[in-house]
Amino acid sequence: MIHFSLCFFFFVAFSCLAAEQTRLPLNDYFAETWNTRSGLPHNSINSVAQTNDGYVWIATWEGLARFNGREFKLFTRSEIPDLPDSGLRSLAPQADGSLYISGARGGVSHLKNRQWLVQNNASAMVNYVLKTRSGEMWLALEGDGIAYRDYDNGPEHTILVNLSAYRLVEDKRGVIWAATSDGLYKIENKIAQLVTPSSGLPHSSIYSALLTQQGQLIVAGEKGAWRLVGDMFESIHPKLDGESISSLLQDDHDDIWFGTINKGLFRLSEIGLEQLDADSGLPANRILSLMQDREKSIWVGTNGGVYRLREAPFSSWTKKRGLNGDYVRSVLSHSDGSMWVGSSLGLNRVNNDSVVAIPPAFEQGPLSILSLAEDNQGGVWVGTYTSGLMRVVDKKIYPVINRDNGLLSNEIRALLFDNEQRLWVGSAAGLTRIDPDGSVVQYTTEQGLPGDFIMALALDSRGNIWVGTGVGVAMFNGELEKFKGQAFPKQFNAEYAFGFYAQQNFMWMTTDRGLIRFNIITGEIAILGREQGLPVDKLFQLVVQDDSFWLSSNRGIIQVKQQQVNELLNDPSSIKGQKLQYQLYDEGDGMLSAQANGGSNPAATLHNDGSIWFATSQGASTVVPERIKQASQISLPTVIESLYVDGKNTPILYDEELVLPPSTARLSFHYAGLSFIMPQRLNFQTKLIGYNNEWVNRQRLTITEYTNLAPGKYTFMVRAGYPNGQWQDNYKTINFVIQSYFWQQTGFKLVMFFTLLLLAFGLYQYRLYHYKKIEKELIIRVEQQTRDLQQQTDAFAHQATHDQLTDLPNRRAFDSWLAENFSDFKQQALPLAIAIMDIDHFKRINDGWSHIIGDRVICVVAHLLSQCVKSDASEVARWGGEEFTLLFPNKTAQQAAELCDELRLEIANYDFSTIANGLSVTVSFGVADSLTVNDYDRLLAQADQALYKAKTIGRNRVEIIFSDTLSAEQPES
Repeated sequence: MIHFSLCFFFFVAFSCLAAEQTRLPLNDYFAETWNTRSGLPHNSINSVAQTNDGYVWIATWEGLARFNGREFKLFTRSEIPDLPDSGLRSLAPQADGSLYISGARGGVSHLKNRQWLVQNNASAMVNYVLKTRSGEMWLALEGDGIAYRDYDNGPEHTILVNLSAYRLVEDKRGVIWAATSDGLYKIENKIAQLVTPSSGLPHSSIYSALLTQQGQLIVAGEKGAWRLVGDMFESIHPKLDGESISSLLQDDHDDIWFGTINKGLFRLSEIGLEQLDADSGLPANRILSLMQDREKSIWVGTNGGVYRLREAPFSSWTKKRGLNGDYVRSVLSHSDGSMWVGSSLGLNRVNNDSVVAIPPAFEQGPLSILSLAEDNQGGVWVGTYTSGLMRVVDKKIYPVINRDNGLLSNEIRALLFDNEQRLWVGSAAGLTRIDPDGSVVQYTTEQGLPGDFIMALALDSRGNIWVGTGVGVAMFNGELEKFKGQAFPKQFNAEYAFGFYAQQNFMWMTTDRGLIRFNIITGEIAILGREQGLPVDKLFQLVVQDDSFWLSSNRGIIQVKQQQVNELLNDPSSIKGQKLQYQLYDEGDGMLSAQANGGSNPAATLHNDGSIWFATSQGASTVVPERIKQASQISLPTVIESLYVDGKNTPILYDEELVLPPSTARLSFHYAGLSFIMPQRLNFQTKLIGYNNEWVNRQRLTITEYTNLAPGKYTFMVRAGYPNGQWQDNYKTINFVIQSYFWQQTGFKLVMFFTLLLLAFGLYQYRLYHYKKIEKELIIRVEQQTRDLQQQTDAFAHQATHDQLTDLPNRRAFDSWLAENFSDFKQQALPLAIAIMDIDHFKRINDGWSHIIGDRVICVVAHLLSQCVKSDASEVARWGGEEFTLLFPNKTAQQAAELCDELRLEIANYDFSTIANGLSVTVSFGVADSLTVNDYDRLLAQADQALYKAKTIGRNRVEIIFSDTLSAEQPES
């Protein structure tokens, strides 16, 4: 939901309309008052002024106040030593935006560009300061005449003495007119001449002088007000003659406002002379100052506070303006251009801003009016609360019919003439139809009405009568002469139908759950309620004006675009994707009460002059939408009021760059939008260039803080806007730089960066060297461990294939070699000889000398065998125990036997006495070759047979097996 309730900011620009527009009566102005309870330092408002930046300044006897629309900021001498005095008499804003402030002791201060420039004191209280076009400063002094200075703080020259001067104005010719206690003085070329009664002015004090936008001089004093026509002064208005007038103002309509000493405020306009006094709402009747601001509001300084009048979208007709009563229930736009207003205390006719009461024809108490209707002859019919149906005849109200002579109830809430000029009367007990011939027909729930409490009647485009009750609606078909109930869908949860509005194909209904649209062609029904974006549930009356729907409610008047409403109702799913845009008008827009009345008709109506009237609990409220459309957008100044740096208020420099220390941690910007219509509802956006280049919505927040900003240059920007209006180019900026510590500067950062880069590179190189060293050590360690493992593996392999005692290949190695190579020798037809050797009588050695000696003998024999076979590529292995095997590649058995015999002799001749005394050792060989066998097992068997033969025959010998048969036996040696 987008709440447009304050978009009237664009609409209060009524005052921006051209001067030829119709004036609002003073009673139609919306008024507000501020006093000491609101924050002012004193209730006597000596002067009110507005400077170019938009601020409103107020001078009082207890100091100076600056108003931003939300709050007053007080300036005292303790805070501003250059203030002229605590008691301030006048304010003089200048075209350059500066402001002269004058005090009770003759002091003058010049506020320019936020700087207070003290001026030389005058000899007496300064009532007014005038800066002429030539740059001279003229002073109107209390009791000490008139003086001028050629420039600020220049030497003072006296023009008049021994009188009180109140006001000074300069005309286009450079002539200065002075309002004084002796009368009006004309000062030309520094020569003062009193204007005598022969010029039309009486001999009396003149308190104020005004030069109009057209160049005409108007003066006012203790005996009235006059204007200069030619060389003569003429009375402005006879009713002002003799009035003591203290101040003058010309507004943008060229109307003249007069502030008096004890009669309040007067305005002279095309309407005439109007008065506003304390009985009408002024804080006091003594007017001290007048000012119109840039939003065209009138500010009135009184001795009871400051009072502001502004033209609001809504104005109200109440008892103060002539109505019988304030509680209005029905308003009727008559075809003759008049408005009829029915209240709880009677009936009034409003025409051309004049109000006429329409009394009852017979003596009785005040009539409480509930409903009104006009017949085709222009006659006005009246429905009352307790007296039934009545009619206006010859400006009086006459009874027509009541409960005693035909009505169901005297409480008449709706009246309607149909196309046949039959009068339908809706009461609290049912519906009555009065035909032109006077016959009466009654309708209740028995005839098809959903309920008997009738609140609304309407005629659709097809001539059907629609009836709104407290429990739904019904439609009367004239052709069928019967009612058809139209129940609201259960999901609508609606019951009361307060009003109707008929369009070509639709009947619109205002209910207690929103606005319902019924298609009289298709029967489709849709609702626009709170769930769809409306701010309230209960709606009383719908008025259509151009492209807008105007809806009355207990919370004010709602304006919505007709097109958007239809779009939302045509496609309910689109409601989720868009927000209903509306404007809600209430007391802040000129209504005396936001409570509009309903349950009687018509409770709102469109008048033929384009205004819309609403019945409310505080009069009849009117609005002119066309005037709203024509209003131009008001320029909205934005100001930055203060800047706090780490909690300390810091002077703001708009045109220079503000330099902040490097220790700055928190910045707080305080700002305002200088609109005085309804400043509490302005929206703001901020941007901090250098930090975030996008506008940030601050809603209504008037403070923005930043913490821990990095050193650098920034631009703070803020702008104000009316709610849901277009943002104006009214932003205000402050440029500032946060200085950096030396370690935050770019040069230092670059040095540190490269230093860190070098350190990182050095660390990287060191780590790389360290890792390479570790890698090298690991490689060496792995290689060493690999070698150790290989050696261990080789040792294990060696142990597996070698004899532990002799370190000769063992039987496994011998068998493996024989098995791997035997087939190769057979395929190549090469001889392979094998010999098996056994130490003779080895058991005797072990038994006779010991096993240790036996092992030593084995080792010697193994050594001798190894030495003998090295030269001819033979292989030797320990077969087991005292047995050895020898391989002789490429040798036959005979050749191998010869070698074995040499080995036998060498062993037999070896001196074993070194091992044991008396020890001698001999060996026996059995030899065979591969020529006569086909596998190595057979070869081993033959060698073993040969050995057996050698041992059998006598040992210490070599035997050969040439075939499967044994060779001839040889004797044992």
